[in-house]
Amino acid sequence: MLTYKNVRLTHALLSSTALIGYLIYGSVLLLYVAIGLALIYLCIIVYGVFTVKAAFFLKLYNEGTITDKRIALTFDDGPSEHTNQVLDILKKFNVKATFFLIGSKIETNQEVLRRLVEEGHQLGNHTYHHSKATGFYPLQKLNDELIATRTVVKQFAGLNMILYRPPFGVTTPNLAKVVSQLRLNVIGWSVRSFDTTAQSAESIIQRVLKQVKPGAVVLLHDNREKCATVLETIIPHLLNQHYTFATVGELFDIEAYEND
Repeated sequence: MLTYKNVRLTHALLSSTALIGYLIYGSVLLLYVAIGLALIYLCIIVYGVFTVKAAFFLKLYNEGTITDKRIALTFDDGPSEHTNQVLDILKKFNVKATFFLIGSKIETNQEVLRRLVEEGHQLGNHTYHHSKATGFYPLQKLNDELIATRTVVKQFAGLNMILYRPPFGVTTPNLAKVVSQLRLNVIGWSVRSFDTTAQSAESIIQRVLKQVKPGAVVLLHDNREKCATVLETIIPHLLNQHYTFATVGELFDIEAYEND
């Protein structure tokens, strides 16, 4: 498996060998080899940072097993003024889902938070500010982002969340350290709806249905007005195909909350 540790060690070994050979034999070819290895290493690191499915720096839960037709619907960037519409659709079809919350939005949406809990949905951490730079924060600032959201959810809902989804799917060595320290379960996805773009609801529906398979984790956003429209179509369609729905905790058999 391609991991940060394996790639780093392999690059260090091969590059050192090439550079030592260059110093001993003076072959320009070996210097070019060392430069080429450095460029390949950089490309792999960039791939690992921006590709959540790679699980390059840390363990991520991206997709369940294919032994049964269970899938998980997940929602990012709430709570928002559109979350209640999403919850209405989920309640209509008796579907439980997982919501990754932005901490700064919780205080002004406390009623939505309470409803999420009362209706049996699972909560996860999506940082406090959801900055595009979150993945590149230094250790302490990244730790503060996660602790702040966990604290506000604990305050208003009484739950100590240990599920986390990195904004934009960006992962780094710093994130791996913070996740380890806080004992978090990091959730990715296998089906990306791209519902934050200007696409129509119909194109989003087709994109999701085309990609869904047993064990899928579907990424949606409950701060988007068209999210409820998308759900109104995809849920009955998948139910008719004999899919069942689970929270990510159920899908991966992992804990969502930590006891005090």
